[in-house]
Amino acid sequence: MTFARRFLRPRRLSPAILIGLSLLASGCATHREETCAQFEESRKDQDYSTQYRFSETDTESAARNFKPLPRGVKPVVRLYRMQLEPAGIRPCRHLVIRREIYLQQNVRQNRTLEEVREIYAANGMRVATKTESIGDQLRTSGYYTGETRLPIPETTPLGKYRVVSKLIMKTGKKSKTVVLAKTSANFQVLPRQ
Repeated sequence: MTFARRFLRPRRLSPAILIGLSLLASGCATHREETCAQFEESRKDQDYSTQYRFSETDTESAARNFKPLPRGVKPVVRLYRMQLEPAGIRPCRHLVIRREIYLQQNVRQNRTLEEVREIYAANGMRVATKTESIGDQLRTSGYYTGETRLPIPETTPLGKYRVVSKLIMKTGKKSKTVVLAKTSANFQVLPRQ
């Protein structure tokens, strides 16, 4: 018997599979959408801090393209990219912010790395700001990926928004902050339906 005859011939479906398929097609077995009240309640227990992961293989690959930094030079960000998913989101959902960073730095210097995230409405008005200390996660030179979930409350006005993210370095309590890198991306809040 040939492969096509043996494995591609029609098979009979069991009654249980047929019932399951008919329930799915009729809508009886569909996933129920979370209500805004459930979303708001579950939001209280969420951790919205950014979690960065170090990638050894991507670090090795990127390191071949850049010379090591001389001693005493401040950190350099060679890549800082952000992507938002989905680009069109409805209230009572989470927008996922993904970032990629390739950071070069010398052995631990007396400095603090922070990420500042700002959200702007279409008219240019800043509607939210969040600052996170990320130096403990980005301890060495390397390629990192990070992810953050941003809740979109029910009361969020519909329209277009821009997320601006900056990597900031501080070298002391009274020192000036230095912007190492900046990136931005757009999203739109759609009607709930």
